[in-house]
Amino acid sequence: MRLYHQPRSRSTRVLWLLEEIGAPYDLTVISREHKQTPEYRALHPLGRAPVLESDGGPLFESAALVLHVADLHPDAGLVAAPGSHERALQYQWCFYAMTELEAPLVDIARQRWKDEGEPDAGIVDRARARFVAAVAPLETAVGAGEHLVADTFSVADIVAGAVLGFARSAELAELPAGIVPYVDRLEARPARQRAYAVTA
Repeated sequence: MRLYHQPRSRSTRVLWLLEEIGAPYDLTVISREHKQTPEYRALHPLGRAPVLESDGGPLFESAALVLHVADLHPDAGLVAAPGSHERALQYQWCFYAMTELEAPLVDIARQRWKDEGEPDAGIVDRARARFVAAVAPLETAVGAGEHLVADTFSVADIVAGAVLGFARSAELAELPAGIVPYVDRLEARPARQRAYAVTA
């Protein structure tokens, strides 16, 4: 199993999962320029990271890779049994993080990091409001516990935690105070720290 990884990108959440599992894997760190080569585009048609290459061929989309790799290592306890309510909740929060949490952050990032012109303050303000509203259900789900599903660390925390961490580290949106302890706990995990330390 080989992960094609671009530091400070969505591939870091897959690397975090691999570090949590502790199973062997190969890592190829790629640059923005390498992603546009014909060789890499044969792995990902849009030239994006991550890509996971295994015996069956290349796979992409970070949340899908997190779920797939967790399925390959059920003894790690990061994904619930197929068909269980807990498994459905893990799907729910993984997809929620990608569609409801990350989408407004991407809107903000496109405004802040665009090549020409000034950011549109209206777009940024509306996106930040959407992000804050989307965080509230996560606060409720964590509640007085420590994790999103069955108070057990899982794939849901990796995907949601990676998105929330991105909001904070890139200074795209201020995290609501109620979710900060949850993000702090996730970012203190040794596997997460090892994954985010890979820069080249």
